[in-house]
Amino acid sequence: MKNLYAFIVAFVMSLTVANAQYYYLPYPNAGTNPGGLNVESEYPVGGGLSANWTTISGSSATPKWSSIVTLPFTFQFNGVGYTQFKVSTSGVLTFSTGATAVPPATAVALPNANIPDNSVCILGIKGSGTNDSLVTQTFGVAGSQQTWVLFSSYTSVASSTVWTYWSIVLEEGTNNIYIVDQRHAAAVNVSAGLQLNSTTAFMVSGSPALASLAGSDPTPADNSYYKFVYGTQAADQAKLKSVSADPYVLVPGTSTVTGEIQNLGSNTINNVDVKYLVNGTVYTSTLSNINLTSGNVYGFTHSTPINVSVANPYPTKVWVDLPNDADRSDDTLNTMVTGLTYLPEKRVLIEEATGTWCGWCPRGAVYTEQIDTVHPGTAIVVAVHNGDPMTNTAYDAGIGGLIGGYPSGCVDRKSNDVDPIDFEATYLDRINDVSPADVGVTATYNSTTRQVDVNVSSTFAANLSGDFRLNAVLVEDDVTGTTSTYAQTNYYSSSSQNLPLVGAGHNWQTSTNPVPAASMHYNFVGRDILGGFDGQSGSVPSSVTASTTYNYTFNYTLPAAWDDTKIRVIGMLHNAATGNILNCVRSPYLVT
Repeated sequence: MKNLYAFIVAFVMSLTVANAQYYYLPYPNAGTNPGGLNVESEYPVGGGLSANWTTISGSSATPKWSSIVTLPFTFQFNGVGYTQFKVSTSGVLTFSTGATAVPPATAVALPNANIPDNSVCILGIKGSGTNDSLVTQTFGVAGSQQTWVLFSSYTSVASSTVWTYWSIVLEEGTNNIYIVDQRHAAAVNVSAGLQLNSTTAFMVSGSPALASLAGSDPTPADNSYYKFVYGTQAADQAKLKSVSADPYVLVPGTSTVTGEIQNLGSNTINNVDVKYLVNGTVYTSTLSNINLTSGNVYGFTHSTPINVSVANPYPTKVWVDLPNDADRSDDTLNTMVTGLTYLPEKRVLIEEATGTWCGWCPRGAVYTEQIDTVHPGTAIVVAVHNGDPMTNTAYDAGIGGLIGGYPSGCVDRKSNDVDPIDFEATYLDRINDVSPADVGVTATYNSTTRQVDVNVSSTFAANLSGDFRLNAVLVEDDVTGTTSTYAQTNYYSSSSQNLPLVGAGHNWQTSTNPVPAASMHYNFVGRDILGGFDGQSGSVPSSVTASTTYNYTFNYTLPAAWDDTKIRVIGMLHNAATGNILNCVRSPYLVT
């Protein structure tokens, strides 16, 4: 009888595995990595990639298997638990670690006899170039970790001159598998999917000629991904993917609610309600005949705007209401609208990441000078130096966490990792943002003691609660030095890449590489950030009243080497909850 029972259990389990299936959901142009755990930039090994990654295989002219990798958790693939895998330089991760034959890199339809059972595939890429590496890293904490395998600086099979970055992600707990489309020099076509065995596979639509979506941005800002889920897809399931509303509105006024709905079910969504709750009243907008197919996203505008009549916050709950929704846990998001008594004068902070060692950073000098000239008083520039004598350690570390390389910059710390070429366009976007407060700054300077007392103030246009912080940055213009570390590396030079670039006092193409220290004068140099990178905690009360001014004073003694006739002070207001700079202002020179 025991043997019969064991046979029945084994038979039922075999049916479960045999009937098991995967489905996938696309996240095109997600602008982030799945789960948000990996925020690192995508670079070659030794060429900017974080040292936290472990190399499991280098480049190879012919496809080969990596060493066997041990997972820090048990991963369920097709209902079976695995703790090890290996990866081929031809784009295949397999849990069948005993497989010997290495699959070719050619993008083919799945299933394919060359692919081992129990595999995840990105075919159409190969690791045969000098910088090509297979690397892995685990993110998160035990219980909710992700193990990433990054095909770093790989080459497209279709074009040996096109580099490409993809990743396979194994997620603890959910047992979800992600194929992440990260970064490419040009369009790349691949075959992406799972192969369970020689007869069963699940491919992303478009494979084996699935077109890459990401551009060349090294950050996750242009990433897309595909999520493979084990089990049967629900028939009806909607997710409120995003929601937004005008955050600040001059009263009386209105704020329009917009957002995105994603269909996570197998059935097409034709009709669905979007609702929001504010001040105890629910407002419904019915979306009809939208034809939202599985996995895709629909952008909506609610038919009724939020009525903003007083200078107070309007907490707003927004949700999607689909009949028979299989999972309502992802139906709701919150947003906040605040009424303002007046419109504060908005200025934009541009923090440029640069360094004298950086051969492309002359581009940053040119475009920061240009935007300061074109938008005097409203474009407030700080040059945050790295790895040279003008570096401020705290400021450098803060900006370094928001960018992927040099030169680049942050605009109001709302648009990050911006190329200097795009400063102007990003400024024009941000200058239209409404700030909840004016910012003022005054600097009282004693030339004998070299002490400067900086008073930064904010006057709010609404009654608000939150973690707002004031800060001050000392910037110096016309900074010079005599040592070689003040010389500016210049890849635009005719002796290097020979590219045209004129501005910031130089014709960089006709200049030498490097430009000697004696010929360099650096502007907007961020000498010190007085309240720390995140602003001075406690400098603004947690609750503020409309039309009330709040002040904070910083005391500072200028080092003797700084030219006090070229020092100015920038005052700024942070929103510590978001990390954004809400407003800023710049003082005249300390000595005029």
